[in-house]
Amino acid sequence: MSTTQHKTRVNDARGFTLIELLIALIITSIIVLAGFTILTTSNKATRANTQTVATQSNVRSAMELMSRDLKMAGFGMTGPVGNCPTAIVPSDNTPAGADSGPDAVSMVVPAVSNANAQWVLSAQAAAPANQIQLSSAHVSDMATLGLANGSVVSLGGAFSVQVTAVNAGTGVITLAAPIVAPAVFPAKTTTTPQGPDTPVYLLQCVTYQVIRPPDTNNVCAGNAPCLVRGVPAAANNCDVAASPCIPIVDGIEDLQLAYACDGCVSTINGGVPDGTIDDQPTTPSGFDVSDFVTNSTWATPPLTPDKVRLIQLSIVARQTATDVGMGDTNAAGTFTAAPLQVSDHNAAADTGYYNAAQYQQQRRRVLVRTISTRNMGL
Repeated sequence: MSTTQHKTRVNDARGFTLIELLIALIITSIIVLAGFTILTTSNKATRANTQTVATQSNVRSAMELMSRDLKMAGFGMTGPVGNCPTAIVPSDNTPAGADSGPDAVSMVVPAVSNANAQWVLSAQAAAPANQIQLSSAHVSDMATLGLANGSVVSLGGAFSVQVTAVNAGTGVITLAAPIVAPAVFPAKTTTTPQGPDTPVYLLQCVTYQVIRPPDTNNVCAGNAPCLVRGVPAAANNCDVAASPCIPIVDGIEDLQLAYACDGCVSTINGGVPDGTIDDQPTTPSGFDVSDFVTNSTWATPPLTPDKVRLIQLSIVARQTATDVGMGDTNAAGTFTAAPLQVSDHNAAADTGYYNAAQYQQQRRRVLVRTISTRNMGL
């Protein structure tokens, strides 16, 4: 082997120089850092998208739940039910001006069975009877939802009356007044098991209300803000200790209701409903959004809640967790976005609703729907 060949093989076996190793390390670090950045950004984007989808789902769920009950409000009631003197009991946050917080609303709706598809008569009821017969299982189920002396039941949504006595053992419910002649409410029989039957409904005065931080009574079970529903001791009052209202949708931070009525303007048809939504005095230009009343106690005739025919329901939901990173920070004191305006809500005057220090980096979704009150004014 020549000397030249030996030197070449020795040079070939030297490996990498220090400079080459450093260059390789730098390139590897850049690749790893780029990959980590892409992974982190993707993870944050996925989390943000998940929160956005959850927020949209929450606001839609809240809208569907409230819309369903508002459409059914009344349900054949012929007198006060619990704390609801009328089918709908509005509660405007600031009746004299723009709201600085959420509205609330109570309404009369039928309770939903826990164990049975539907409560029905097990024996025909006809005028002038003052008792109705159900199965003991149905009456026991109704009792778990509040059926007691003083409750109001509805037969087929056509006749409602107060209860004076309940016998869960026999399934007999005694009524405060007899069924009005010539009404007849049929029941299934052994000879016609598929025949007509009359459902029996337990009417309740339920309240929808938004509870927001600090939630001193822990109505939202640590998840304020939230939308709650229940049968409180007083209409539109879920925010109390030992509240009977339960959280049904998390992340709901604002609720605004406006009402269009028929017969609530004394100068129109003498204040008598005529089948047409009233043109409010300040905007005599045919039906438009300005005919929805947003600031009222609904206590002075003819402006009373029994005249309500349409409801504009606005719900605001925010994501239940803050975003992490994504480069969209909003430091307190530098937030310049315009306040969100929903119905007559004065967001600028409500630090709990639109406060940069408390709610920065919180995405919101707003849903607005106009609802017809099917069971009122019949």
